[in-house]
Amino acid sequence: MDQTLLWLHPVMQVFALLLGIFAMWQGMQRVAMNHFKKKIIFQWKSHVRWGSLAMILWIAGAFGFYVTHAVFGETHITGIHAVLAWWIIALCVAGLLTGAVMDKRKKKRFWLPVVHGGLNVLLLVLVLFECYTGYQISGSFL
Repeated sequence: MDQTLLWLHPVMQVFALLLGIFAMWQGMQRVAMNHFKKKIIFQWKSHVRWGSLAMILWIAGAFGFYVTHAVFGETHITGIHAVLAWWIIALCVAGLLTGAVMDKRKKKRFWLPVVHGGLNVLLLVLVLFECYTGYQISGSFL
Protein backbone atom coordinates (compact mmCIF):
# COMPACT_ATOMS: atom_id res chain seq x y z
CA MET A 1 0.00 0.00 0.00
CA ASP A 2 2.82 2.43 0.84
CA GLN A 3 4.33 1.98 -2.63
CA THR A 4 0.95 2.63 -4.28
CA LEU A 5 0.56 5.87 -2.32
CA LEU A 6 4.05 6.97 -3.27
CA TRP A 7 3.40 6.39 -7.00
CA LEU A 8 -0.13 7.79 -7.10
CA HIS A 9 0.91 11.34 -6.22
CA PRO A 10 3.48 11.92 -8.99
CA VAL A 11 1.44 10.11 -11.64
CA MET A 12 -1.63 12.22 -10.85
CA GLN A 13 0.41 15.42 -10.83
CA VAL A 14 2.10 14.72 -14.17
CA PHE A 15 -1.33 14.05 -15.67
CA ALA A 16 -2.51 17.39 -14.24
CA LEU A 17 0.59 19.05 -15.72
CA LEU A 18 -0.31 17.79 -19.20
CA LEU A 19 -3.87 19.07 -18.78
CA GLY A 20 -2.56 22.40 -17.51
CA ILE A 21 -0.20 22.80 -20.46
CA PHE A 22 -3.07 22.09 -22.84
CA ALA A 23 -5.32 24.63 -21.08
CA MET A 24 -2.49 27.19 -21.15
CA TRP A 25 -2.03 26.59 -24.88
CA GLN A 26 -5.74 27.21 -25.36
CA GLY A 27 -5.51 30.39 -23.28
CA MET A 28 -2.63 31.61 -25.43
CA GLN A 29 -4.84 31.07 -28.47
CA ARG A 30 -7.41 33.36 -26.85
CA VAL A 31 -4.72 36.01 -26.33
CA ALA A 32 -3.65 35.68 -29.98
CA MET A 33 -7.28 35.96 -31.09
CA ASN A 34 -8.05 39.05 -28.98
CA HIS A 35 -4.80 40.99 -29.16
CA PHE A 36 -3.10 39.89 -32.36
CA LYS A 37 -6.27 39.44 -34.43
CA LYS A 38 -5.48 35.81 -35.27
CA LYS A 39 -8.44 33.99 -36.75
CA ILE A 40 -8.82 31.24 -34.16
CA ILE A 41 -11.88 29.57 -32.75
CA PHE A 42 -11.38 29.63 -29.00
CA GLN A 43 -12.64 26.44 -27.36
CA TRP A 44 -14.06 28.16 -24.27
CA LYS A 45 -15.74 25.13 -22.68
CA SER A 46 -12.74 22.91 -23.31
CA HIS A 47 -10.38 25.51 -21.81
CA VAL A 48 -12.58 25.80 -18.72
CA ARG A 49 -12.99 22.02 -18.39
CA TRP A 50 -9.33 21.06 -18.75
CA GLY A 51 -7.93 24.05 -16.86
CA SER A 52 -10.32 23.46 -13.97
CA LEU A 53 -9.54 19.76 -13.86
CA ALA A 54 -5.79 20.46 -13.85
CA MET A 55 -6.18 22.90 -10.94
CA ILE A 56 -8.43 20.54 -9.00
CA LEU A 57 -5.85 17.79 -9.42
CA TRP A 58 -3.06 20.14 -8.33
CA ILE A 59 -5.07 21.02 -5.24
CA ALA A 60 -5.64 17.29 -4.71
CA GLY A 61 -1.85 17.03 -4.85
CA ALA A 62 -2.02 18.16 -1.24
CA PHE A 63 -2.79 14.46 -0.78
CA GLY A 64 1.01 14.24 -0.91
CA PHE A 65 1.05 15.62 2.64
CA TYR A 66 -1.11 12.67 3.68
CA VAL A 67 1.20 10.29 1.83
CA THR A 68 4.32 11.53 3.59
CA HIS A 69 2.51 11.45 6.92
CA ALA A 70 1.11 7.94 6.32
CA VAL A 71 4.41 6.52 5.10
CA PHE A 72 6.96 8.46 7.15
CA GLY A 73 4.96 9.71 10.13
CA GLU A 74 5.37 13.43 9.37
CA THR A 75 4.72 16.07 6.73
CA HIS A 76 6.91 18.75 5.15
CA ILE A 77 9.90 16.42 5.04
CA THR A 78 10.37 17.29 1.36
CA GLY A 79 11.55 20.85 1.99
CA ILE A 80 10.92 23.29 -0.86
CA HIS A 81 8.65 20.73 -2.55
CA ALA A 82 6.20 20.98 0.36
CA VAL A 83 6.50 24.77 0.64
CA LEU A 84 5.79 25.26 -3.08
CA ALA A 85 2.69 23.10 -2.75
CA TRP A 86 1.01 25.76 -0.60
CA TRP A 87 1.71 28.46 -3.21
CA ILE A 88 0.40 26.17 -5.94
CA ILE A 89 -2.79 25.53 -4.00
CA ALA A 90 -3.32 29.28 -3.47
CA LEU A 91 -2.73 30.04 -7.15
CA CYS A 92 -5.11 27.24 -8.15
CA VAL A 93 -7.85 28.72 -5.97
CA ALA A 94 -7.22 32.16 -7.51
CA GLY A 95 -7.24 30.69 -11.03
CA LEU A 96 -10.45 28.79 -10.39
CA LEU A 97 -12.17 31.85 -8.91
CA THR A 98 -11.15 34.30 -11.63
CA GLY A 99 -11.99 31.74 -14.30
CA ALA A 100 -15.39 31.04 -12.74
CA VAL A 101 -16.25 34.75 -12.77
CA MET A 102 -15.36 35.03 -16.46
CA ASP A 103 -17.19 31.82 -17.31
CA LYS A 104 -20.35 32.77 -15.43
CA ARG A 105 -20.59 36.34 -16.76
CA LYS A 106 -19.14 36.43 -20.26
CA LYS A 107 -18.43 39.99 -21.33
CA LYS A 108 -15.62 42.11 -22.70
CA ARG A 109 -13.01 42.61 -19.98
CA PHE A 110 -9.44 43.75 -19.70
CA TRP A 111 -8.01 43.35 -16.21
CA LEU A 112 -9.60 40.10 -15.06
CA PRO A 113 -8.27 38.06 -18.01
CA VAL A 114 -4.84 39.66 -17.53
CA VAL A 115 -4.84 38.74 -13.83
CA HIS A 116 -6.21 35.25 -14.58
CA GLY A 117 -3.64 34.59 -17.28
CA GLY A 118 -0.74 36.08 -15.32
CA LEU A 119 -1.51 34.06 -12.20
CA ASN A 120 -1.88 30.90 -14.26
CA VAL A 121 1.43 31.46 -16.08
CA LEU A 122 3.07 31.82 -12.66
CA LEU A 123 1.18 28.71 -11.52
CA LEU A 124 2.46 26.66 -14.44
CA VAL A 125 6.04 27.83 -13.83
CA LEU A 126 5.76 26.80 -10.16
CA VAL A 127 4.21 23.45 -11.13
CA LEU A 128 7.10 22.78 -13.53
CA PHE A 129 9.57 23.62 -10.75
CA GLU A 130 7.53 21.45 -8.37
CA CYS A 131 7.89 18.56 -10.83
CA TYR A 132 11.64 19.16 -10.89
CA THR A 133 11.90 19.16 -7.09
CA GLY A 134 9.65 16.10 -6.95
CA TYR A 135 11.88 14.27 -9.39
CA GLN A 136 14.94 15.22 -7.33
CA ILE A 137 13.51 13.76 -4.13
CA SER A 138 11.79 10.76 -5.73
CA GLY A 139 14.87 8.59 -5.34
CA SER A 140 14.58 8.97 -1.60
CA PHE A 141 11.02 7.66 -1.58
CA LEU A 142 10.56 5.24 -4.45
